[in-house]
Amino acid sequence: MIIDSHLHLPVRDYLLSLETQRQGLLSELENHKISRGIVIPDNIDYSPIGNLKQCIQLFNNIPNIYILGTVNILEDNLEDNISELREYFLFNKIVGLKIFPGHDDHYPNDERLEPFFKLCIEYDKPLVIHTGENSGDKECSKYNDPKYIVDIARSFPSLKIIISHLFWPKVEYCVEVTKDFTNISYDTSALADKEVVFKTGREKIKYSLEMLIKKYNKKILYGSDYGMCNLQDHISLINNLDISDKQREEIFYKNSVLLFGL
Repeated sequence: MIIDSHLHLPVRDYLLSLETQRQGLLSELENHKISRGIVIPDNIDYSPIGNLKQCIQLFNNIPNIYILGTVNILEDNLEDNISELREYFLFNKIVGLKIFPGHDDHYPNDERLEPFFKLCIEYDKPLVIHTGENSGDKECSKYNDPKYIVDIARSFPSLKIIISHLFWPKVEYCVEVTKDFTNISYDTSALADKEVVFKTGREKIKYSLEMLIKKYNKKILYGSDYGMCNLQDHISLINNLDISDKQREEIFYKNSVLLFGL
């Protein structure tokens, strides 16, 4: 079994609506024998990958697809947003919360996010944090440096945190800064992308993941960042790690089941 913990609706010239994007995503998952997936909406109202309400509606009757909640502290009415997300958690419409420091010009430990951290703790759901460079923009990573995530992990020890993209290209730094915090896990999203591999180094990515698993006993979740990245490349990344079959099973699906409560 494979669960992809990091998906987006694909944006393609031939996919002319959210409905056709949904069908494109589901077809790709079926073609690659991925049993379940977690779709991440955008945190703005008008987006080619859909906003939270649109994605909840699109996948409402698809039992093998789950949705992550999103928040934008720079634009949203935060009090209303908390109430809305609480209702989504209550009725199992979302399985966690994603924030986008680096896409958004704020740090992950911004005090305005603290009520959202507490909401995740209340419902025992993870906080997923975007890290690393964006394509063509290395300066944005100043907003999502793992040192700020460590501040969150220390202040909220019962908050389950998932670091996306391993702060590429500085993956070794990310490992060193975060390895000692038991409430921090990681997904593999974008780590097999051509730009990420070119700037980071394939062996450095592989070694960092193996270190987290074998030396530090960290939870790694398979995620592809599909919509922008290739599914098969990310499956191959996991299959090529020097780890046990049991550890591979944990990456491909068991850790996602545990952390997201699927």
